Amino acid sequence: MGRNTISHWDGKPEVRAGAWPGGQAALSLRWAFWLLATGACYYLATRIAWTLTFPGSKVSLLFPPHAVLVSILLLVPTRQWWAYALAAAGSHFFATQQEQWPLLYALQSEAFDVAKGVLTAAGIRLSIQSPFDRINLREAIAFFLVAVVVVPAGTAFWGAAITVSNHSGTEYWTEWRNLCISNGVTAMVLVPAILIGARRIVTGRFKVTPSRILEAGVLAVAVAAVGWLSFDRLPAGPDTSPALLYAPVPLLIWAALRFGLGGISASVLVIAAQAIWGTMQGRGPFLTQTPVENAVALQLFLLMVATPLMLLAVAIEEERGSKEALRVSQERMSLAVDSAQLALWDWDVVNDRVWMTDEGRKFFCFAPGEPLHYASLAGRVHPDDAAVRATAIQRALEMGGSYEAEYRVILPDGSVRWIAARGRRSPVVDGAPARILGVSMDVTVQKQARAEAQRQREELAHLSRVGTLSALSGSLAHELTQPLASILWNAQAGQRFTSQDAPDIGELRAIFADIDSGASRAGEIIGRLRTMLRRGEVKLQPVSVKESLQELLDLTRGVLVARGVSVSNLATGELPPALTDRVQLQQVLLNLILNACDAMEANPPGDRNLTLTTATAQNEVRIGVLDCGIGLPDDIESMFQPFHTTKADGLGMGLSICRTLVTSHGGRVWAERGAERGAAFYVALPLAQQDAQG
Repeated sequence: MGRNTISHWDGKPEVRAGAWPGGQAALSLRWAFWLLATGACYYLATRIAWTLTFPGSKVSLLFPPHAVLVSILLLVPTRQWWAYALAAAGSHFFATQQEQWPLLYALQSEAFDVAKGVLTAAGIRLSIQSPFDRINLREAIAFFLVAVVVVPAGTAFWGAAITVSNHSGTEYWTEWRNLCISNGVTAMVLVPAILIGARRIVTGRFKVTPSRILEAGVLAVAVAAVGWLSFDRLPAGPDTSPALLYAPVPLLIWAALRFGLGGISASVLVIAAQAIWGTMQGRGPFLTQTPVENAVALQLFLLMVATPLMLLAVAIEEERGSKEALRVSQERMSLAVDSAQLALWDWDVVNDRVWMTDEGRKFFCFAPGEPLHYASLAGRVHPDDAAVRATAIQRALEMGGSYEAEYRVILPDGSVRWIAARGRRSPVVDGAPARILGVSMDVTVQKQARAEAQRQREELAHLSRVGTLSALSGSLAHELTQPLASILWNAQAGQRFTSQDAPDIGELRAIFADIDSGASRAGEIIGRLRTMLRRGEVKLQPVSVKESLQELLDLTRGVLVARGVSVSNLATGELPPALTDRVQLQQVLLNLILNACDAMEANPPGDRNLTLTTATAQNEVRIGVLDCGIGLPDDIESMFQPFHTTKADGLGMGLSICRTLVTSHGGRVWAERGAERGAAFYVALPLAQQDAQG
């Protein structure tokens, strides 16, 4: 990894060979140092354990070696447990031989102590995933069950059998009780203090504010003073009141409330040391029975005081952590809401009360603190949007789901804003009143930007139409020349007929009919031009594709004839109307037809055939423009990119505009290679609603 790593259990850095100067050799020396330190600590803890016995009794009030081994195993990687267990067993065996224990008894004791420590550490590691100073209540209960109840009670059967069989104890069940309580008290009093202290030393997690130091100092002095008064000041006898046992409890509660698990562990450790010391010196309230019973009474006192207060400290820390997490979450939410300019609201449906953030009140121009109701908000909604919003909310209330709506609000100053709202009915729990929680956003700027973008797209489309029609100006002039010349000739002929004494009325009628026909023809051409050139709002409505194609062919007939292009119009039969804008559809098709003519420019005059097709499929009307020209490039999609052109005088905007227009109508445009040669461009538009449903 290239750096030291500390797991949530490891009190020492787990150093890999490549991360330590000198490589593997330096790491081995470091490991050997920790093993020797473990052996030394375990040896010292063994000596302390042998001194913590009542005079005339072999019952050890605490067994520190058990706490040392469990703590060390929890602070090192699991794969190294065997080495640390051997180091502890070796140091304990050395101490027993100094005291001339029988060899078999000593070896049995080593096996028992190691197995007890390994089982406790394994149980704790499996049941607790958090760092010990941040365990939750469930993990604290698991620690109590594993380290204080299950493992001590289970291993005590084996330990009592070893003790009795080697004639070092009295009665089996008495030895079982002594071992069970001693190991349980040891785990509860010493293990948390060692683990938390080691972790905070390694990680440097100390709160050192002056007020915190002062409070900790006052608490430490008070605990020491009360402990001395209760367990070391008064001699044993009838004058020693049992009420002194409760004197340290308020201070221990103080430690639990203000300093958490670390504070209560340290305080309990101080009280335990004072109680044991005073008892062994013949003072305090634990010398009124036999030595064995006195030892059990002291152990049970420590266990009964430490257990609930440590669980209380964990519960308080967990609640404090939950509140802190909630505070941080609320701050993040508030930052996100403020940054996004969102309005949060909560509608109590039964009591008709609405809570809303200050940002939301700004949206609707409500004063801070002003009582809000459903009608207050509904009264701001634009009349044209009120029904849609009310229906969405009612559906959410009835179906228990969510709703989304965009609507306008009219503010007191007459200005209009667009609001995008999303709400959800909260689940009804234990008869709680129905509520709708939601979020709203002022999207007026986005709506304005969208409208401006649409206006610019329409302007671009209009300019594109003007540019396309300018290319048709010659043929359109020719198209208009014919009906206008016919009108002129017929008018001149009519003048000559009317100058005669007896004009032929039938001939005059025929002349007037020809004039009317020519005027109608010219009017149709001019009308189509005006339609294509006009500006106006895009309206998606049912459009006859067949009629639009025919009008377009009539408009471009002169161009097609002039360029020698023959048209095969396969758009026959009845077609359902498409949902589109008539002018923009004709603009798209005109662009595709002219592109096809350009693609066939190099073909011989008799080999310039344009094919138009129509079909319906999957609720779409599909229009095809097929040519037999030069074909398509390798990257077909690049043709639809802006400013991509294959023409010497082209801008490369035609196909891009075509795709933009058709996409805005809910359709699509694509190109394919012809079956034998040329290209095929297709436009697909959605069917008008009534046809799509049918």
